[in-house]
Amino acid sequence: MKYNYFFFLLFLFSCTSVSVTKYEKPVLNSQGFAYIYSFEDYENKFIKKKINSDELIIAHSKAKRGALLKITNPKNGKNIILKNSFKLDYPDFYKILITKAISNQIGLNENFPYVEVEELKKNKSFIAKKAETHEEEKQLDVKAPVEKVKINNISKTITKTSNEQPKFVIILGNFYSQESAKLLIKRVKTESLSLRNKKISVEKKNKHNFEVFLGPYKTIKTIKNDYIALKQINFDEVDIKIYE
Repeated sequence: MKYNYFFFLLFLFSCTSVSVTKYEKPVLNSQGFAYIYSFEDYENKFIKKKINSDELIIAHSKAKRGALLKITNPKNGKNIILKNSFKLDYPDFYKILITKAISNQIGLNENFPYVEVEELKKNKSFIAKKAETHEEEKQLDVKAPVEKVKINNISKTITKTSNEQPKFVIILGNFYSQESAKLLIKRVKTESLSLRNKKISVEKKNKHNFEVFLGPYKTIKTIKNDYIALKQINFDEVDIKIYE
């Protein structure tokens, strides 16, 4: 009897282990503007931590310290892979805080520091090892001249054709039907006085995919103002992408 009881406990424990290990933490992937740190930000108490701008340092408000993050400049395809130096608060309009050294390495336009931020899975050990051991390279990857920007699980390729100033749009969501997309527009214009007279468009991606967006924008200031207005009516997760 004791023998059977032992196997019952072993079976129960095995089932419990399987049910726990099948879950996996979602991987961060977002697009938007990077906050390029300056010493004046620390002096003016916009940022609480003093950082050396000449070093390759990143800080993310949600990713845990030590998480492996890939920061990509979609305009030229350059990216850098670094460990998150620390969690740090910065204006939530921005997707990540980086130093000027990183901005220079991946060739960001500091007036429009648009980036894609991706958290890499820890089981990619070859990437982690490379990021730790090659200090002189710091994972500057310039192989791909074209990079994909992923918005709500829909990828779009950005092709560089000129040096013209880019335009951007704020993605409000993707919907199964045009009617649902129009309902969202009505909600935004009803709930926000500042967005009531703004241009909100619907683009048909395919038969059952209608994308709603604000813009296009030519300056980061106008993007930020509308982003704040969206936050005020409880839009917590909106993405910004290059408009073509």
